[in-house]
Amino acid sequence: MRSTPEAAASSKTSSLPLALALTAAVSALWYTGQRVRVPQGVQPVGDFDAGQYMGHWYELARIDYVFERGLTSCTADYALQADGSVQVTNRGFDPSRGVWKSATAIAKPLSDAGSGSLKVSFFRPFYAGYHVVHVDHDEGLAVVVGDGARYCWILARSPSIDASAYTRLVSIAARNGVDVSRLIRVPHGAALAAGDRAKAA
Repeated sequence: MRSTPEAAASSKTSSLPLALALTAAVSALWYTGQRVRVPQGVQPVGDFDAGQYMGHWYELARIDYVFERGLTSCTADYALQADGSVQVTNRGFDPSRGVWKSATAIAKPLSDAGSGSLKVSFFRPFYAGYHVVHVDHDEGLAVVVGDGARYCWILARSPSIDASAYTRLVSIAARNGVDVSRLIRVPHGAALAAGDRAKAA
């Protein structure tokens, strides 16, 4: 039986959504791959100890990210899971609304266990790169580069560090391809100040 032109047109129409879905899926995978991979010029630490990295970190500076925009007193908590993944809990204070905001993600090693490169997802199955390019456990300092070196976080185990240490961390970020002119300092203690103002009112 020969197919009619109408049947052929119907077949093409019905296959169009599938083709579009496949194209979108391939594009999403390609985009995720570009975001996850280690950018050129970025050198993750080669002796990364995930166990030592776990725990509470203060965000001292960042290149502003949409989910953190406007937030102060930002912190990150890392917890190693039984399967080798890492649970990441980010928290920050929104002074404009007087509320705390938090988000939880999952991070997985990008390659071998000794590399400081991970992939992080707040909205699975989409991941972004998280590359630890410097960590000093004695001083409690770290520099992280993410998403094609478009983002950067300077972290510390305490909410403040001296100026010379901060300058050194900024230099490390610059050597790893970060546009450090986009870094903003993250104030801590803003939540307490806001609470005091609210009580006074």
